[in-house]
Amino acid sequence: MNIDELLDKYFEGETSGEEERQLRAFFASGEAPQRLAIYKPLFACLDEEIRKTRHAQGKREKRQKDRPAARRVILYVMSAAACLALLPGIRQLFFPPSPCLCSANYVVINGRCYTDIQKVKEFAFYALQEVATPAAIEDQLNELSTIFSDND
Repeated sequence: MNIDELLDKYFEGETSGEEERQLRAFFASGEAPQRLAIYKPLFACLDEEIRKTRHAQGKREKRQKDRPAARRVILYVMSAAACLALLPGIRQLFFPPSPCLCSANYVVINGRCYTDIQKVKEFAFYALQEVATPAAIEDQLNELSTIFSDND
């Protein structure tokens, strides 16, 4: 196929990769006739772009070869960090904390642990005043006073 037919095919967008290489090689050789000299810068520019692309691809491939090892290390570190972050939660599932870590004698009021007998009396009296009638309060106070003797 002659060069004029290849150029027509190129500008119609019907050339193969090999035919385009032939066109670039033809214009790079310096044997192009004067009537086709206007196409020389076009194919020289294409050659330059192809070289730049191949060079950039080579650099990119080299970087990508180095990345898997770094990514693997990062993956291991992140996995270890995630496991360490989950440990306290897993521990609480299998070993729930006791409701009160204070002494053997305690009372839990509103989710808090109390061992002070005076504080417990205050809470009990306040709770009784909230719900009971005066006669019932007197009976409950008498009962509480027998439970909470001053000897305790």
